[in-house]
Amino acid sequence: MRRFLIFFVIIGFVLSSISYAGADVTSTDFYKVGVDDMIEIKVLDHNDLRTLTTVTSDGTITFPYIGTINVENMSLSEIAEMITKKLSEGYIKYPVVTVSLVKSMSRKIFAYGELYKRGQIPLEENITLLKALSLAGGITEEGRYGQVKIRRKKEGKPGYRDIKVDLRRVIEGGGKGDILLQPDDILIVERNKTFFAHGEVGRPGEHVLEKNMTVVRALSAVGGIRSDGLYGKVKIRRKQKGKRGYKDIEIDLKAIVEGGKAGDMLLKPDDILIVERNKTFLIQGEVKNRGRLILEEDMTVLRALLWAGGVSEDGLYGKIKVRRKQEGGSGEYKDIAEARLNDGVIESSEVEDTLLKPDDILIIERNKTFLIQGEVMKRGRFVLEKDMTVLRALLQAGGVSQDGMYGRIKVRRKQESESGEYKDIVETRLNNGVIESSEVEDTLLQPDDILVIEPNEKFLVYGEILKPGEYVIKNDMTAFKAITLAGGFTKWGSENRVKVLRSSKNNAGFETIRVNINDVIDGDASADVALEAGDIVVVSAGVF
Repeated sequence: MRRFLIFFVIIGFVLSSISYAGADVTSTDFYKVGVDDMIEIKVLDHNDLRTLTTVTSDGTITFPYIGTINVENMSLSEIAEMITKKLSEGYIKYPVVTVSLVKSMSRKIFAYGELYKRGQIPLEENITLLKALSLAGGITEEGRYGQVKIRRKKEGKPGYRDIKVDLRRVIEGGGKGDILLQPDDILIVERNKTFFAHGEVGRPGEHVLEKNMTVVRALSAVGGIRSDGLYGKVKIRRKQKGKRGYKDIEIDLKAIVEGGKAGDMLLKPDDILIVERNKTFLIQGEVKNRGRLILEEDMTVLRALLWAGGVSEDGLYGKIKVRRKQEGGSGEYKDIAEARLNDGVIESSEVEDTLLKPDDILIIERNKTFLIQGEVMKRGRFVLEKDMTVLRALLQAGGVSQDGMYGRIKVRRKQESESGEYKDIVETRLNNGVIESSEVEDTLLQPDDILVIEPNEKFLVYGEILKPGEYVIKNDMTAFKAITLAGGFTKWGSENRVKVLRSSKNNAGFETIRVNINDVIDGDASADVALEAGDIVVVSAGVF
C-alpha cells in the first residue's frame, strides 16, 4: 500500500519536473502551425536574427531580411527549410536555421476525466503524456486506480482509437515509454473501478478496485471480517456476461489461508464481496452459558455442550434434546434427537455425535425431581437420578427420623387424568427404620412422585399401671405386650379388668374390647388383642 501512495504522490507533484530526454519524441513534422501560434526562429552564429514571433490572423510572420512570409499549415521543418532557402539567396552563406514551437494556440489537446483541471491544454512543443498530466493539475483521488488512455484521431479515417497507458510503469521507468501527444488528442483518466463490500466486514460500502485485487487483499482493504462473520460464508456476487442478473461464487477462505495464494480469486469491477453473518444455534435450559452460539464447522451436540460450559447443577440428571426447524413454510420445530443425562454425561453416543445445523435449538431440561415428606432427616425435593428406588431415595434423605422408625412408608403418584390427582401406589410398614417389603424397597420412582414417611403409630396405656402414657406401636404389639412395656400392674390393678378402647369406624365413639390377661398368661394367645393406632389400653382396679 505504501508503494501505491508513493506512486500517486509522484503523479501529483513530480510530473512537471520529469526529464523528457527519454520520451518517445522522434519528429515534429506532425504539427502544422496555425494562427496565434508562437514560434522561435534561430540562425546558427547569428544571434541578432533570433526571432520570437506569433502567427498573425492572415497566417504570416515577419523575419529580418526576408520580410513577411506565410507559414500557416506548414510544419516546423518546412518553415525552417523555407527560411534557409531565402537567407541563402544573397544574405547568408550556408545558413543553419532551427524553428521551434513555443506555444500552440491553434492546436490543443483536451484533458478529461479524473483530473483537477479539465478542458483544453495548449499543445506545446514536444509535450508528452506526463507533462500534460502535470499541466492538468494531476490525478484526483477518484482516479488513482483508474485507466489512463489517449484518444487519438485515426489517420486518414473517421473516428478515434484509444491508446492505453500503464502509467505506473512509465513513472517507475523514469519516463521511458512516455507518449508524445498530438493535436486534438484527448487525455482521459477514468474513474477508479470499484467493488462493493457487504455484510460482516469492517467497512461495508464501495471501495477502489486496485490492480490485481484478490479476495484476501480486498478483505484486508475493507477492514477485515467482523467477529459476527468469522464463521460465515464468503462469496462474490458477479454480473453475468451477456445476461441479466448476478451469479454467486462461493470462496473457501479457509482453504486459501491454509494453502497460501492458491485459490485466491481476482475481483472484477462491480463485484460484490459478501461476508455472511455466522450461522448460529441456540442453547437453552440448564447450561452454564445459555444463548445463541456460533455454529462452527462439524459442531456436534457434545462440542456445543462443552462450548456452553457444560451442564449446570440443575440439569445433571435431566434430558438433552435437539429441536430442528422443519423444511416447509410452517417453520415448526421438531425434536430429532433425545437422551438422558447421567451426572452431566450424555448417555447416548449417537446423540453426542449428532451434527447441528443452523438455527437448531439444543435443550438441556431441568432435572426431574421427586418429593420426600414426613419423618426423614432431610425433607424436600430431590433430583430423580437414574434408577432411583424407594430405598435409595430414603438413604439420600438421610434415613428415617426417630419419630418415623415404626411408621408407614408409601409412594404417592400423580395420575394421568386431567385432574392431576395423586394416588398411593405402594405402601408398607417400617420396622425400626427398615422397610419391611422388598417390593416397596425396589419400586422405581418417577418424576414428581411423593415419598411419604408417616410418623410412628401410637397407643395409650391408662389406669392401674406403673408407667401410664403414650407408646409407639411396634410390630405385633398386643395388649399384654403394652402392659408389660408400661411396667406392669400396680398393686390394685386387676388382670381380668383390662379393656381396649378403639375408635369406631364412623368416629361416633369408642368400641370396647375386653381382655383377660390371666387367660393370656395361662397360654391362650387368642385371648390377647393386637393393638392399632390410637387404641387406649385401660387397666381398672380389682374388687377387694
